Amino acid sequence: MDRPTRRARTGLRATAAAAVVATCLAACTTQPTKDDLELPSPTRSGARPGQSGEDVHTVDSSTPYVYLPAPQGDPEQDYGSLYLPPGRFANGSIPVVVMIHGGGWKKKAGLSYMSGAARSLQEAGVAVWNIEYRRVGSGGGWPTTFTDVARGIDFVKTLSTTVAPQLDVDNVTILGHSAGGELAAWAGARRTLPPGAPGAGPLVMPRTTVSLSGVLDMAASAHYNNHVRNVLGGMPDQVPDRYALVNPLQRIDPSVPAVVVHGTKDRVVPSFESVEYARALSASGGHSYLLELAGANHGQTISVSSRWWPRIRSLVVAVAKLGFAAATTAAEPPRPVAPSQAGSAGLARNAAGAPPR
Repeated sequence: MDRPTRRARTGLRATAAAAVVATCLAACTTQPTKDDLELPSPTRSGARPGQSGEDVHTVDSSTPYVYLPAPQGDPEQDYGSLYLPPGRFANGSIPVVVMIHGGGWKKKAGLSYMSGAARSLQEAGVAVWNIEYRRVGSGGGWPTTFTDVARGIDFVKTLSTTVAPQLDVDNVTILGHSAGGELAAWAGARRTLPPGAPGAGPLVMPRTTVSLSGVLDMAASAHYNNHVRNVLGGMPDQVPDRYALVNPLQRIDPSVPAVVVHGTKDRVVPSFESVEYARALSASGGHSYLLELAGANHGQTISVSSRWWPRIRSLVVAVAKLGFAAATTAAEPPRPVAPSQAGSAGLARNAAGAPPR
């Protein structure tokens, strides 16, 4: 059985936390049978606020909401789809997962491929805000892609006052896959950005970030293909200031814990990037939980049809509902990996390069 290789140590009582997590995980066994949400046409910008205890489904749970209208933004891309769990909830009581898709920061991929995972989390009682953003080839790149994502995340606060007051804006988890994993990890460090930098001055900060097969060392990935070079406008030696601002390995906030998930058979983003990021976050005084999935490839960490999804879903839901410390303390015990083993594997793969994306 594959096990996480690192977790944060806490003083919580593991037995009590395990009992709570067991209840949470028991609610996470049902999976949707298909990805049934097509990319919507974003025309709606708001709805009547609900009342305390009102059925959350007074607002369509997959309706798009524009977070950055024209002329500053592009309503066809600067929007998100909000998924609200069924039932009646008090104001400020529903944990929120902000979801960020990947695709190499390029226009060919969009938020629709994340919708299966969004609905799966929604069924487990979590609200999901699945955001789109401008990418390379569709008006994005430096710095637009990053400012769009920052605005999309901060829009959770607006949603809580105009659409769903049941959202808990103080309990936000930011989850991203692939390039979206980079954006999620970067978003977790926005408080460390200098004034005037893209994404500085956040209105919404996550309690935890979750990276699924994420690009967590952009300087290393820049040598594999042109995706990082295109979104940042050059190699690390050409635009070092940009890498310093957004490369997760270089931009760490130890006050925000991270769950880092990666498949050992990932042929798109090398798994050593996740190993090194988790180690760096812990070394900085922060907390990380590294889950390496033996045999999983790049797409299987976000696919609801993969055999690994129930485990990933359970962990994400537990983190969203209970917090990082309780969720990871009660999770499976880690299987330690010697630092020299992980480090040498990473260096070997870095020297050899990775397959093109």
